[in-house]
Amino acid sequence: MAERIRGVNLSGWFIPEPWVTPSLFAATGASNEAELQEALGAAEYNERIRHHYETFITEDDFRRMAAIGLNAVRLPVPWYAFGSQSESEVYIPVVDYIDRAFEWGEKYGVRVLLDLATVPGGQGDSNATSTTPESTAAWHSSTNGRHIALNVLERLAARYGARPNLLGIELLDSPVMSTRKGLFATTEGIPRHYLRNFYRDAYELVRMHMANDKLVVFSASGNPSAWKHFMSSSKYTNVCMDIHLYHHRGEHAQEITSPHGLSAALARNRQLIREARLAGFPAIVGEWSGAAVFSNASITPEGRTAYERVFISNQLASFAEARGWFFQTWKTEKRIPAWDARAALGTLERAMID
Repeated sequence: MAERIRGVNLSGWFIPEPWVTPSLFAATGASNEAELQEALGAAEYNERIRHHYETFITEDDFRRMAAIGLNAVRLPVPWYAFGSQSESEVYIPVVDYIDRAFEWGEKYGVRVLLDLATVPGGQGDSNATSTTPESTAAWHSSTNGRHIALNVLERLAARYGARPNLLGIELLDSPVMSTRKGLFATTEGIPRHYLRNFYRDAYELVRMHMANDKLVVFSASGNPSAWKHFMSSSKYTNVCMDIHLYHHRGEHAQEITSPHGLSAALARNRQLIREARLAGFPAIVGEWSGAAVFSNASITPEGRTAYERVFISNQLASFAEARGWFFQTWKTEKRIPAWDARAALGTLERAMID
């Protein structure tokens, strides 16, 4: 049986995010990567981003991950991993830094799951609520977005498929999937048939360069039961479904200071993992955190940290039927307790992580 995955995301390294590295965005007025490049101009942006790539994640991070019992990283990579240049945008390649991640991982016994996290036009984010701009999903209707996504996946597989510590490749990060709403209406998002066809084509391409012991991972898009009978043919091997389990916003927000709220959150974790297994796939919890709702304004910072610690340890137990998990994320500049693994997992007993 394969070793259980105990991992962290390396969010904010190759795809800058203000909540991870606010200093990158300071005094620019930008709230995402495209706005940051527009605010700084291509030359200054690339200079600043190259310094960020060099310094944000280092070999010492991998050493520290291994020291607290982690054995894997989920590495979100952008569609321009090999570089891109157009009239309005210039992106430097990140593959040299991905190479480093593999080298450091091999040294410290940490496997790497490559995760295609952005595509041209935007895929939305099924973790987000429907009222947030991140839910916009225009990739499937862009002229060459599908071709670009498949091309970068094949190039990643060709470059890293033979690496001994490649855990696998995730074909797309949490896209918003369109679902039926009543008899004649559907919600906004990428049509299910489009995602299914994309995943099948992507599987064929990455498997050309990647042995069957490497994982091919696809997103549940918030609905594990929608994937029954998908990739059920014997030609599809070692395919896993990625479930993201958050409880801090939207209809699934839970007040974990109440016993009912805590038990409801844990029950939802177990139910979604069970739905993935019933659909025919091993489940991986690709993202989760200690974030939850605290409606009691009198809770002290120390009390909040204590509740989050209890929540985190209980969630770890609720993942028992999953193949493994990746906490969101390894590090943040502000060391946010519910999201930064150094704070959230670093103080847990080794046996709790194992």
